[in-house]
Amino acid sequence: MNTGGTTGIHAAALIILLLVLFFGFILPDSRAKRAKKTLQESLKVGDRIFTQSGLRGVITAIDGDTVLLESGPVGTELEIARWSVLGIDRADRKDAG
Repeated sequence: MNTGGTTGIHAAALIILLLVLFFGFILPDSRAKRAKKTLQESLKVGDRIFTQSGLRGVITAIDGDTVLLESGPVGTELEIARWSVLGIDRADRKDAG
């Protein structure tokens, strides 16, 4: 026989579990996705960036979802996807040598 008290406790536990899942996993993930999308949309020529694969360089051109990245001492240009950009390198570094 099931009493009303245990049903209420189970319902409250389920609600608490759902709230923990939402605030612990879903909300932070959606914030991170929104921040990454905002960053990728705000890219401009001259930004020093780094990619998911570890490439670093300066943006020389942007064409839709494609970004031209100048990297290396001889100015090698690489064509990368905009979605692969992780961040803008804001550190002021001086080239060695």
